[in-house]
Amino acid sequence: MTAILQDLSPGKLKILKAVSNLLEDPENRITISRIAGKVSVTEAAIYRHYRSKDDIFQALMAYMEANLIAPLNYVQKEVETSHDRLQVVFQKYLDFLEGHPGLARLFLGHGTSEATGVTDKVQMLHAKVRGQILMILRRADAQGDLEKDVAPDAAAELFYGLIIGASMAQGFGLPQTEASERWAIFAKGIFKND
Repeated sequence: MTAILQDLSPGKLKILKAVSNLLEDPENRITISRIAGKVSVTEAAIYRHYRSKDDIFQALMAYMEANLIAPLNYVQKEVETSHDRLQVVFQKYLDFLEGHPGLARLFLGHGTSEATGVTDKVQMLHAKVRGQILMILRRADAQGDLEKDVAPDAAAELFYGLIIGASMAQGFGLPQTEASERWAIFAKGIFKND
């Protein structure tokens, strides 16, 4: 469990889960009243935990960032090969997105107009994730692990496309190919000896 969740009281966690659930339906307009109804508390109870809807979304974004950046930091220290690093990141991302379809939608930009600054935070999160994926692939290229004609930038774009595709499938309940098949196709085209 991430540190961000460990720091949350049960009440705050219930509120974040409720907002994540509300984000699963694009028709939902997120209001304090709707959040309170989802949690079965009064609006005043919501305000005891968060000052505003903006604060709730800031906490959601911190949770998303912790779950999307942590695997990238972990693999840099704990996983030896670039192939294995990206495979671990891919699986961690799929697990997160599958467990949080509402946040998968938020990651795609749906619901970003619900609170101030969320659009910018989502864009920053994308930039951080993409930047770190590119670093992994540049390292793979420097070590001679990428196929001859594969540029790290192009490989990063393809990998990121896998993540965005998974977000869309989770956020919109679309059918998708097994994760292992998607990974195998990507790895075969990008890495030597796959």
